[in-house]
Amino acid sequence: MTNDDNAGNETAVDVRVGEGNKESKENPALELPRADDRGPAAGASGHLRLREFVRAYLVVLLIPLLILVFSLLAPSTFATFGTAQTLLTTNAALLILAVGQTFVFVVGEFDLSFAGLIGMSGCLMVWLHAGVGTALIVSLAGALAIGLVNAFFVVILGVNSLIATLGMSTVTTGIALAATNSQTVPNPFTGFGNFITYRIGGLGVPFYIALAAILILWGVLERTKLGRNAYFAGSGRKAAAYAGIKVNRIRTLALLVSALTSWLAGLFLFGQSGSADATFGTGYLLTVIAAVFLGYTAIRPGRYNALGSLVGMLVLAVGTTGIEVLAAPIWLTDVFSGAILFVAVALANVLGTVKGLRALRSVID
Repeated sequence: MTNDDNAGNETAVDVRVGEGNKESKENPALELPRADDRGPAAGASGHLRLREFVRAYLVVLLIPLLILVFSLLAPSTFATFGTAQTLLTTNAALLILAVGQTFVFVVGEFDLSFAGLIGMSGCLMVWLHAGVGTALIVSLAGALAIGLVNAFFVVILGVNSLIATLGMSTVTTGIALAATNSQTVPNPFTGFGNFITYRIGGLGVPFYIALAAILILWGVLERTKLGRNAYFAGSGRKAAAYAGIKVNRIRTLALLVSALTSWLAGLFLFGQSGSADATFGTGYLLTVIAAVFLGYTAIRPGRYNALGSLVGMLVLAVGTTGIEVLAAPIWLTDVFSGAILFVAVALANVLGTVKGLRALRSVID
């Protein structure tokens, strides 16, 4: 059908509608339904909108809910500006790690080496007993070298990224232990420690760096050709390659970004704790992955995205901080990190369907 035919049909429809409206004035029975009249189509549309809202913002709504719960349980300790500032500052490492892992997941890879690389980054800072500038260069070079080795095995040799980077995590932990003689070494760089612990508006410098990183990632993924190509590569590697996208370059870039963010997280913890420890990253493995997967169900469900990862980080940060404020056993934080992931994903899937919403309505009624 040509454009002229379409125009003719549209004109015919307009004429018929106009005639119908004219007749409806003389006979109310012929009155056409108004746009706001609720028929079956409108009801289906309403269900669809509610479904999409639930799918996109269920995890987001967990943040104020958790804040409310912990504020009621510990009003004098949790519900304070000091706690909020500490929460955001101490979880800057989690946020910066989520940046790197989000990009890695977008391109369809895994990088579990970040756990060991966090500790290695701080340990390399004290290895040479040199000035802070030299220490930073050596530490960064070491982190990027690990990223390149990961890329060699995963991209060039075709080793499964989950297996390759899990093995690399053990290697980096060993390097960190060798650099510090298996000891916790105090931070010799007073100026660097002061910079990391310096606060602006009550929030530490690492939080602003991590926030800038997540916003940059959002801009890249949502507003640039690189971001579109990264999503394309992650959803169909062969199809993307046939379309002329440099898939292997994007995969290599993602592993390097992961190494860079792991290095930054290691520096944050090195400066905040005042020491270098090879085991700094062990507690972040589950937490970071949980945050990114929570982000997969938020804002843009079914798609790894920067703002979703930010939401996932906040959910986990509020939950773990609340547990600590309540002086609960330390193992509860690990239980929370794992359980909240299962619960959030399950609720997003159940409540994100019309059938699930009807079941919820019947329970409420």
